[in-house]
Amino acid sequence: MSTRQRLAQPDDNDGQADAVEPAGPSRPGRTAYRRGAANPNGSTTALRADVLGALGVLKVATADQLQRLLRPGAASNKAIRQALGDLALHGLVASDGNTRNRHKTWRLEGTVGLEAAGQVLGLPRADMGGTARGAGRSGAQHAMAVNETVLAFVRGGTAPGAAGGVGTVTDWATEVEFPLPGGRRKVRPDAVWQAPEIGVPVLMVEVDRSTMAPERVAAKFTAYRELFRTKVKSTDPALADREPADRMVHWWRQAWPGRHTRPGYPPVALVVTDAGPVALANRQQAVADLSRDAWGGSWWTMRSDDAGGDGWREYDDAVPVIATTLELLAEHGPLGPIWWRYGREGRHSLLDALESPDTRAAYDQRQAAREENARQAHRELMRTLACADCGQIPEQESTWEYKLHGWWTRRPCGRCYPCHEQHQQRQEEEREAQAQARLKAARAANAELRPCWTCGGSIGGKAGSPLELTEKAGPDRLECLQCASDREEKELGPLVLPAPTKRELLVARFSAPPDRWWEDRVRHAELYPVKDRTP
Repeated sequence: MSTRQRLAQPDDNDGQADAVEPAGPSRPGRTAYRRGAANPNGSTTALRADVLGALGVLKVATADQLQRLLRPGAASNKAIRQALGDLALHGLVASDGNTRNRHKTWRLEGTVGLEAAGQVLGLPRADMGGTARGAGRSGAQHAMAVNETVLAFVRGGTAPGAAGGVGTVTDWATEVEFPLPGGRRKVRPDAVWQAPEIGVPVLMVEVDRSTMAPERVAAKFTAYRELFRTKVKSTDPALADREPADRMVHWWRQAWPGRHTRPGYPPVALVVTDAGPVALANRQQAVADLSRDAWGGSWWTMRSDDAGGDGWREYDDAVPVIATTLELLAEHGPLGPIWWRYGREGRHSLLDALESPDTRAAYDQRQAAREENARQAHRELMRTLACADCGQIPEQESTWEYKLHGWWTRRPCGRCYPCHEQHQQRQEEEREAQAQARLKAARAANAELRPCWTCGGSIGGKAGSPLELTEKAGPDRLECLQCASDREEKELGPLVLPAPTKRELLVARFSAPPDRWWEDRVRHAELYPVKDRTP
């Protein structure tokens, strides 16, 4: 039996297309169709073209994956198997292995297969890559995981109410190589997705089956940043008259000229699988910690804003990284809240996750809110500084220093400066009136006391003189302040009253002496005996 005849036979494991049957009488109620000799399995031209295009993108796939991708509403993958059988008869596709679940893997066959797929995709042979020959012999486990990722993006989530898919398989490219500067190393994403219709000009996709060390996965993001830093001469005619240095642009902007509205380089999606939920969560965190330098950006702050250490991140030299698990992706689709943006809390939808956190715009909003809160607090403070007398509220918005009349500080329950001056004036007048009243009372009291021993005037001194007493004189005072000052200035020593005579002492034994100074004379006689006095 020839190779073409074997490929046309049914396959027990994969449910291969039925064998060619000669046309015969149709049963009642059925229409007989004669299958063409070129495609004895009866596949349509459109389906064969779709299969070629899908294999041109995925490189290797099973009939079940192709059925879910190309004909999701079909009850089985029989039509896909028929198309594969016919394409195999023409030498365009081949199968060289099975998956672990014993699903036959299919790939393009040779140059003729690549050229046929290139015609369907509208790509030259140079852009078609290889045929993945021999990948199916080991089960093509990584390729199957990449296919399931593409399927989830295209078909959407399987959970009830999950978001639908985006685009078609032709929006994807797999196994594309990008040489790093120097040409010795290459960056090879598992898949490249373009969806400019939803605002994603390009997305690099890395599928991690948890078989590689986290350090090696993290190193890929560093390589991506090195790749995206590469610049080439712009082909834009509008820049033709500029200096050569000004015509240099990042190569990825020319490769994918969509609207790149987000800061930083093209984003990279990390899809992890083949482990338990806890292990996958830990793996995502480990890769994030190891690759922070590639996606973290640089921190900036404005000390003049008095923002308490708050600031923003610049992502001009950063690779945005979003991560999820293949299980979440298949369940909720790419637009569901499944993506963790490195450097941001929680899970978000695809477009929300691609928005960079802690940007300058977000900082400006926070700073504007802080300034508005400060203004509101200041207005509240101003209201508490209403004048206690006239009720006037300060108008200053930037400080609570009230500078209408010099450096005057308004305080709660205080006064404005004019009212403060009036209050001070009233207090001064009250103090002056009280002082005058005290002086008047002192004069009246001192006038009733004994006079000054030396000058014979009021013991309180001459009215209006600088040395006039402003209070009632004490019982021990013998002179007014002026006479006491003159005595001290002339160094006359202390005032000593004349000692009582024997006659005066004898009379005092029977009646009170009329002398106002009697008690002081007696006391002085005791303090200053007559025999010790200087003549």
